[in-house]
Amino acid sequence: MHIERLDFENSPYLGVYGFANDRVALIREGLGEKKLEILREVLKVPLIETSIMKSRIVGIFVGGNSNALIVPWYIWDAELDFINAQLREYGIDMKVVPFKSRLTAFGNLILANDKGALVSKDFTREEAREIEDILGVPVERGVIADYTAVGSVGVVTNKGGLVHPEATDEELEWLSDLFKVDVYVGTANMGVPFVGSCMIANSHGVVVGHLTTGPEIVKIEEALGFL
Repeated sequence: MHIERLDFENSPYLGVYGFANDRVALIREGLGEKKLEILREVLKVPLIETSIMKSRIVGIFVGGNSNALIVPWYIWDAELDFINAQLREYGIDMKVVPFKSRLTAFGNLILANDKGALVSKDFTREEAREIEDILGVPVERGVIADYTAVGSVGVVTNKGGLVHPEATDEELEWLSDLFKVDVYVGTANMGVPFVGSCMIANSHGVVVGHLTTGPEIVKIEEALGFL
């Protein structure tokens, strides 16, 4: 099972509430066990149910790859301690870095896999260099389809990528070179172009919003390397 439709309390915007890489997934608190089991089966990584700054929009605040997680500087100490304790319990050696910036919506502003990262041009060049050091991959600043929220208009794993349908051919070529995977355009949730907000994905599988159509699912499967 590589792909499943799901909703979080009737919301199809799963990427707002969760983040995954190939080693772990951070998921908002309060989901029922049936949905958590689907997430475990599809993503095939341990789940950490948590809040960030007492908020359930975990996917908005967390960015990163399999090397490190970047969280807002203002994360509560108890939340950071809990995430680190859970990582230790699962035997996962991964940095969780509170990042000092005027920006906090790192899930919306960072698009990364284990080969490269694109960060919003709203980050300074110095911040981009710091993110490069944290994630351990080349980092570029930029936009996708004129959107600075590159994490909300794209999703990328170590097997493929999907971005806003208005991305140009030049952008797709640039992104493919940066992430070292093929990158396609597409939508989810019946035509929503902000694909990063609509799904949670890693190299093992993807959960998409329950409004996603059959043709969209086929394109998502192709883009993320599951066909």
